[in-house]
Amino acid sequence: MEPKIVRFSLGKDYIILTSALYPEGIARVNEICSIFVDKSYCSGDPWGDVTNWCPSKSAIMFMTAAKNYTFKETDWGKFFVSAGIGRSGEDAGCTINIGVFVDKGLNINGLVDLIRTVTEAKAGALRDLGYKFTGTVSDAIAVGSLPGNEYFIGPGTELGKKIAYDIRNTIVELLSKGDD
Repeated sequence: MEPKIVRFSLGKDYIILTSALYPEGIARVNEICSIFVDKSYCSGDPWGDVTNWCPSKSAIMFMTAAKNYTFKETDWGKFFVSAGIGRSGEDAGCTINIGVFVDKGLNINGLVDLIRTVTEAKAGALRDLGYKFTGTVSDAIAVGSLPGNEYFIGPGTELGKKIAYDIRNTIVELLSKGDD
């Protein structure tokens, strides 16, 4: 079965830090490519699959069997969430993928701090919904920013609070749809 491929333009280049399938680690991107596969998808080369399905050197690529997703533009930047979970959180097809791209200049420490903020928001959303786990086995996160020198964007900062609030509420909203 051919996957469903959804693309979103970020409108500018962001420096990212990611655990997604492509690109690895630290890179520059200007697009999101989310690949929605069937729950029966099984491959020894998911990295090759995503780059074949979404041939782009400037896209962050997520893969999931989840059905629910959104892309939002905010006063602080843009974000993408796709969310689905199995009963235990161990179903690799049901994934929570998050991409957060801030229109602020961060350094590498700031990007790491943003990963912490996003991860805590995801875990809080799952707790809000009564789950006893903090994620699924196949979750991926990408955080991006403009080049800069800001170190902190944790939930104790004004911007970090906004991001955490938006991510947490969006995950609750998507998982409450119950389509996965």
